[in-house]
Amino acid sequence: MEIQKPSLCSWQQPKRPGRRRRPHTNTIDGTNGLPCSNQATDISEGSCSMIPHIELPKDVLGHIYSLLTIRDAARAACVSRQFLLFWRCFPNLVFNRETLAARRQRSGYVFSKARQVLENHSVIGAKMLKLNFSTCNSSMSDIDTNLMDGWLQAFVKPGIIVDLAVLLPDCYAAISEYNFPYSLLLNDDSRSSSAASIQSLHLGSCGFHPINDDTRMLACSWSLSKVRLSKVSITGDELCLFLSSCFALEELVLSNCDMIKSIKLPRVLHKLKIVHVRECSVLRVIESEALRLTTFTYEGWPLSRFTLGDSLETRKLDMHATRMQDMIQYAGSNFPSIAPNLETLMLSTDHEKLKAPAMAEKFKHLKHLVICLGEWGGFCTGYDFLSLACFLDACVALETFVLRIADGFKWYKKYLIVGEPDESSSQSKQEIPEFRHGGLGNLRRATITGFCSAKSLVELTCHILEKASTSLECFILDASPGYDRTCSSSFKCLPMSVEALRDAEKALANVRKYVEPKVPVGIEFKVLEPCSRCHAMDAKAMQEAELEAPRKFWQRQEDGRIALVCPAEVLIYMPLLSAS
Repeated sequence: MEIQKPSLCSWQQPKRPGRRRRPHTNTIDGTNGLPCSNQATDISEGSCSMIPHIELPKDVLGHIYSLLTIRDAARAACVSRQFLLFWRCFPNLVFNRETLAARRQRSGYVFSKARQVLENHSVIGAKMLKLNFSTCNSSMSDIDTNLMDGWLQAFVKPGIIVDLAVLLPDCYAAISEYNFPYSLLLNDDSRSSSAASIQSLHLGSCGFHPINDDTRMLACSWSLSKVRLSKVSITGDELCLFLSSCFALEELVLSNCDMIKSIKLPRVLHKLKIVHVRECSVLRVIESEALRLTTFTYEGWPLSRFTLGDSLETRKLDMHATRMQDMIQYAGSNFPSIAPNLETLMLSTDHEKLKAPAMAEKFKHLKHLVICLGEWGGFCTGYDFLSLACFLDACVALETFVLRIADGFKWYKKYLIVGEPDESSSQSKQEIPEFRHGGLGNLRRATITGFCSAKSLVELTCHILEKASTSLECFILDASPGYDRTCSSSFKCLPMSVEALRDAEKALANVRKYVEPKVPVGIEFKVLEPCSRCHAMDAKAMQEAELEAPRKFWQRQEDGRIALVCPAEVLIYMPLLSAS
């Protein structure tokens, strides 16, 4: 009996010229063991005497087959009639360089393989369709967008696709060559189930222009829970129009969408919990009225207006932002009123220019507070850590407090110059507004990682010890980036520069001199220094640098160059990288 050779054998990589393979001899009948030969047997039927015969229900076998990658599933279909039937209904149609093992191929190769599969697919059973050509080397002629529109019509219209992704190469984003057909997502009068099953939508390097159609509504209004747009041409008004119909949306990710000037999240997004906005170059306004927002991440340029509305029902909120210079001040001034039930708050920011505002209201239920400064490598010169005392004073129910500082030694000098802290830039306690809320009375655990030699940080530490003397159980000061953080690849502590190691020594000396004498009796007080095992090479480099250039440091000169100088003379000049 002859088994027809399926077209899926084309999935196998073409043989390299000049290479010859030794013919494989079948141990059963001595014939060449190709899956499509006349003597080929069906492995799934267990007819081979060397393989034990196992009877599995068809639905169980189909489920196991659906767990394979698309490349392995295609190979299995070449040797089995049963798997060939499953292949024509394969649910997870994911096409990219990784799944096709085509890391050095152009997008035209991936596109051609997608064409072979989709044109022979029965459409029945398809749950996931991901066309990812973004990581391929490509030109405009590699992809036929008209053909791709036909695939989307065939697979999306029946209303069975759950996860849909269309990611084109970056060359399409630059000229907005392709527009995703928004009409696919609208209800069709003839087929009410059109696109109604889509739960996740991911678009990249294409245009997406929702239209206000009074006759047809968004078909996936009550199913779409995740939207991700990357390098997509869409305006702020079009985005607002689209989101106003996504009643089940839980996660929104926007990255490099350079036509969006403002983002407005309407109140109808009752289930929206996670929002990530990254590098949208012209974005200047973010206004949200979502009631249950729990995670907000912003990476981009400073905003002229930022608001989370007048009411938040959430009990946990994580906020991460770059170049937002007043995020902590905004949180302290607004969150007590708009999020009265907040119990856990995490604020991560850089370039923060925090002053000491008088907190009009207090956090009545906030129990856990985490503040991360300089997480993205940026740090505001002259940062006043003591200003956080006003924020802590408003946390009357606070039980745990964690302050993470990245590269805190940059606090007192602008160009990584090792020297004494600038004590004149720190506010004194007399300049801090009056503490009137009585916070820190319930604090039990406090941790500061990245502890540096800044005077205001020492004053903040002493302030916490003083105000929480009756309730505090454990206080940890860590001069490294964090005892609980390691590099995922090497399981070593996070690296520290020579300047950071030198500043850590000064910080530990300040703790012994100014902090330890004020620690109340009964408090578990731990001071952790940088790990000697992980930072041995850094310490050796620091010692060698001190021997080679004693009493020298880097300093910016009036002509715009950086120099290694001694107190009386300039030794070495180095032009800036930006100088031509």
